[in-house]
Amino acid sequence: MTEEVTYANLKFENSHELGNIAEPEDTKEKGPPASPRSCWPAVLILFTLCLVLLVALVTLTVLFFQIHKDYVTQFQDLNMTKNELHANFSNMLQTFGNWLCLEGEEDFKNNGKNCVLCPANWKWEGGDTCYYHSKEKKSQQQSDQFCSSQNSTLLMIKDRAKLELVKKITPRRTPWLGLTFKHEQRGWYWADNTALTEEQKSWTHTGSQYSCAYFHYTDAYGTSCSSEQHYICEKLAIQLQQVDNHWQDWFVRPK
Repeated sequence: MTEEVTYANLKFENSHELGNIAEPEDTKEKGPPASPRSCWPAVLILFTLCLVLLVALVTLTVLFFQIHKDYVTQFQDLNMTKNELHANFSNMLQTFGNWLCLEGEEDFKNNGKNCVLCPANWKWEGGDTCYYHSKEKKSQQQSDQFCSSQNSTLLMIKDRAKLELVKKITPRRTPWLGLTFKHEQRGWYWADNTALTEEQKSWTHTGSQYSCAYFHYTDAYGTSCSSEQHYICEKLAIQLQQVDNHWQDWFVRPK
């Protein structure tokens, strides 16, 4: 009997404790609703960026048109300068042409209105070529270097007309020729890298034991490049032709 009462009391105490247990509170706090004022900073930043981009675009556009305008102005100035230089050059050319080809001393005049001019100390022997005759003797290499410094080459005889001319202008001298033997090609070549032709071989006696050639009276002969000879440089002449009372110049091109 005692055991049953004790059990009933325990049950009652446990039920009382369960009733006193409070329900868990919601720990999540509900914040106040978003205010429209909180969006203003973002809107202000975007507006500022758009304004900056717009200003930059306008600035670039202005700069582009300004640079274009400056370019056009400079181009027009260059054209004016070019025209002025051309006019000045034409006037100077007419003056020099009249003086050298028509009004100068007899030694300067040749062909009248079709005038061929050569640099100082160079001679015009006919045709379209100027010649420089050396007074001293040099080796072939030294002679070739001098001619190169004058934008010219050593004397070349590539046709019979030139052969007859050289006979007249070198009666007592033995000048170097712009003709050398190239061991790689196993042949003789002129200074313009053209090979000695069969026709040209009829007035050349070079052989293969030598590497350089000189001219003597009527023919070309081979010799040692270290020997010293006179030399003749040649280059194209400047021609002036009077057309419609104006002097125009051009360089005569090789045929």
